[in-house]
Amino acid sequence: MAVSARADARSGRIRALPLLVSAALAVAGCGSDGDPAAGAVRAAGDSSDTSADDAAQASAEWPVTVENCGTQLTFDAPPERVVTLNRPATEILLALGLRDRITAVAGAPDESADPSVTDDFHALDVLVEKDYPSAEALLNTEPDFLYSAYPSAFRDTGIGSRETFHELGIPTFLSHGRCENRDESQPLTIEEIWSEIEQMGEVFGVQDRAAEFVEGQREQLAQTLASLENLPPMSVFWWDMKTDTPFVGGCCGAPGMIIDAVGFENAFADLPGHWADASWEQVVERDPDLIVIADFGDGDLDTKLDFINSDPTLSQLRAVREGAIVPLPFHSTVPGIQTVTTVGVLADAARELADE
Repeated sequence: MAVSARADARSGRIRALPLLVSAALAVAGCGSDGDPAAGAVRAAGDSSDTSADDAAQASAEWPVTVENCGTQLTFDAPPERVVTLNRPATEILLALGLRDRITAVAGAPDESADPSVTDDFHALDVLVEKDYPSAEALLNTEPDFLYSAYPSAFRDTGIGSRETFHELGIPTFLSHGRCENRDESQPLTIEEIWSEIEQMGEVFGVQDRAAEFVEGQREQLAQTLASLENLPPMSVFWWDMKTDTPFVGGCCGAPGMIIDAVGFENAFADLPGHWADASWEQVVERDPDLIVIADFGDGDLDTKLDFINSDPTLSQLRAVREGAIVPLPFHSTVPGIQTVTTVGVLADAARELADE
């Protein structure tokens, strides 16, 4: 599939899209059995709002083509009316100094937003406080680029398929680690996050900013790992959700990536996928050194702590008895600019435990 969205015709066409989107979504629902995002998409834009330095860089390197989940995306100029569909995507663009390129976001900021981008985050227009906007509301913003960290954005329960928006001349980007065609047994790595940040640098003509940001994160991670020298190996149980049957960090998603980055053992590395259902019997049998609890807010952490401390068996886990429990805001546990800091939080907890 090849799509051309020329700048001179774009504005009027996008205004008409809310009238057409229902039909487009219906057509997309009858698509082929292959990868719905496969093919080539071309987008055009106006780079008039770039700074002098960015404009000079852009003029030397446009058009830019990047590969994303099997789709070739070609940009004649940096996107100007971006809608980010979840926090990790928003924070990556803000970290690159691209607030003026973001027209709207899905998901409001809260206290767990990365401190380096909090002020810019609060200055953005929020389409919906949580979850995803309707396709009509989204298209009313006249976007020229959609960026999501999660594949759920491009499903029927989200805004619609990537193919639908590509057919409308609007390129979409999905974070590397969540490509629909990705092998679930392939572990996610921090290098992939950094590669994505560098790709955003290409798309927006701010390669130097992206390279500087990634280098800073590399140095931060190196300092964290150096602080862990001579620590004994530790096993980590990553508890994401649920009390009846624990939903845990499996082999190959963000929890596994963070645990592996610290050099520890994931207690459930034998379970496939990013997250998986386990049993409390398995947790007791594996008796981890550390327990990480993802906190989804609204009393979620208190509920989990009350459960594990009041249960006669779970309360006797070594990590519970020793207080080796690390609560983390959920948004810091997903791949993005907070990942390296989260590795540091886990490392700090491990050092404190070793010193006791």
